[in-house]
Amino acid sequence: LFGFWCTVTIRCRTDVATLFDVFCEVGTSAEDGLPLILTKYPEDYSDDAALKSVRQFSFPCGLKETDSEAVQLFSFVLTDSRSQYTFGFCRFTPRNNTCICVLSGFSWPGVFYKVLNHISLIMNSGTQGDLDAILTRIYHTDIPNIGDTLKFECHNGMHVSTFQVKIPDVTKLPTLREDRFMLEFYNAVSTRQMLAIYASLLKERRIIFTGRKLSQLSSCIYAASTLLYPMFWQSVFIPVLPESLREMVMAPMPFLIGVPKQVMELNVLKDLGEVVIVDLEDKTLQSAHNDVADMPNEVVMYLKNQLKNSTDMDDSISRSFLRANVLLFGGYRMGFSTGVSQIFHTSQKFVREQRPTLQPFLSSLIGADGVQYLERFIEERTRFLNSGLPISDEFEVEIANMDKLKLQVKENASDVIGTLKDKVTGIQISAKLNKLTPKEIRMPKNWTLKKSSKSGGFEPMSFDNIQWQDDSSRNSSPCPDLSANVPVANLIDFDTPVGNPYSASGIGEFKSTHSCWAN
Repeated sequence: LFGFWCTVTIRCRTDVATLFDVFCEVGTSAEDGLPLILTKYPEDYSDDAALKSVRQFSFPCGLKETDSEAVQLFSFVLTDSRSQYTFGFCRFTPRNNTCICVLSGFSWPGVFYKVLNHISLIMNSGTQGDLDAILTRIYHTDIPNIGDTLKFECHNGMHVSTFQVKIPDVTKLPTLREDRFMLEFYNAVSTRQMLAIYASLLKERRIIFTGRKLSQLSSCIYAASTLLYPMFWQSVFIPVLPESLREMVMAPMPFLIGVPKQVMELNVLKDLGEVVIVDLEDKTLQSAHNDVADMPNEVVMYLKNQLKNSTDMDDSISRSFLRANVLLFGGYRMGFSTGVSQIFHTSQKFVREQRPTLQPFLSSLIGADGVQYLERFIEERTRFLNSGLPISDEFEVEIANMDKLKLQVKENASDVIGTLKDKVTGIQISAKLNKLTPKEIRMPKNWTLKKSSKSGGFEPMSFDNIQWQDDSSRNSSPCPDLSANVPVANLIDFDTPVGNPYSASGIGEFKSTHSCWAN
């Protein structure tokens, strides 16, 4: 399952052999205008392209001194020729203008940020031998399983301390309690902006986040990309853009880039074209498109309701967007057909089989200029189906839950129809019995209403038309009665057998079950 998650969602490398690839300490002295790598482990690490990227990304705002004295933890991503990610985790200390960094094939920010903090303590008060010992121990540790706890004894000068950290379960949705990226994102943007960012991601816009806090900036980029799960962003992805690469924001293709405010100020906004800009300091979002208006209304209303009521520290934010993706793409299997020797997917068939309310939006995502994330997702799912491998993730679980919900709604609708049938049949019998009663002893039509009002009790149910007449309509101008031409008998099929109307799936349950998706 871990291999499936990596392949389909976050483009992990498949050749990972150690917890980290290389550790570097980067300083500001340089001859070529880039920071200088002061130390590295292991010493024989020789990927020059990766080391150059470490020098670039360790000081994204350049070598000039910063105004803040606060230590900043941030991350970046390197993409190889196979479009697979290597993650860089940095700890920048403005006081001595140095940055320590590790490259790894694992996207474990909580683990590596804690490792960097512990290494920093050893570097400040321990010896070079202490530093080499802890790096050697971590580097040669076997790859842990999900939920395992890494534990090391570390020598820090004359003191011995224990370092331990738990390996996260990457197969689960990120929670505010445990995922640093999602927590930073939740605290930085409003729910209204989340919805607009999600809509822009669906349309693969050119999206820029900007701010002065590198930690917040890179975290928001990572968290925003997870809103597409189980799909993932396929275009340019740069959590923190170095000053030396600032021309990237002029690129015409879709991108998701975090630009430090100091670097952003060097660009002329009018030259950026149609970009979505999320300013984390000013709490603003600018866009030339109204992508939220293009989304199906049912998805927008669902997200507005869910995000407004999401106050816990669990995965409610992530799950809300996952369910929105289920509403949009949960019927992707309807596009599959069986050929002579394998299964294939047809985009037109997929759209044609969806509800009419979804078809215009889905049509805008396919074709020659279609979005890459959906195309790649369908390719991966098709490959798994043709290879006979099981597909089991949170997305498929939510699809199954929605299918059960639809079945329950149908059953409840049958119960409601059965209840209405019994009531209408009772009214017809009552009318026939009333015709057999002598005219002089029949009760007036509104006798029950008057008696009830005198006795002060509740009025019994009555179907006398005069009780349901709207007084305001009596004085209004006459208009044609359109309902007179509707064949009412054809609206409900009373010949269809129904279950017990007083069963556990009655009217009350129908309302509560249906509202969990409609609201």
